[in-house]
This record gives sequence, C-alpha cells and structure tokens, in this order.
Amino acid sequence: MTIPMLTTHRGYRLQASAAIGDDGLHAADLTIEKPGLPPRTFNALDYFYDGEQALKYATAWGRIWVDMTG
Repeated sequence: MTIPMLTTHRGYRLQASAAIGDDGLHAADLTIEKPGLPPRTFNALDYFYDGEQALKYATAWGRIWVDMTG
C-alpha cells in the first residue's frame, strides 16, 4: 500500500490511499472526514498503474465531492 496522502479542503479532511491489487493496479481509495459528521469512505474510485496517480486522482475526486455536497 502506498503511503496515504492527507489534505484538507473547505474544512474537510481528505485521506487518499492507493491499494495495490494482485493484478498490479493501484486502486484509488478515499476517506472524507469533517468534525461532527461520520466519515465517508470510497473504495476503488478508479485503477491506475502508478500509486502516485491513484493518490492524485482520489484527492482531486474528493475536492470535487466536497464542492458538490459541502
């Protein structure tokens, strides 16, 4: 597993991670947290050959999610 990438966006904490599967692809996973609300977890948003790409994708996806729902 790739080291998680922690960022914040508009008061939310975004924790992206990239889990490598048996096929060698990295799944872009994300947990979104905000104080006072239960965490939201999104697994395998998409798959990438590179763990860094998966982290960047999950983080960008999370920012869009926050902008759309927050």
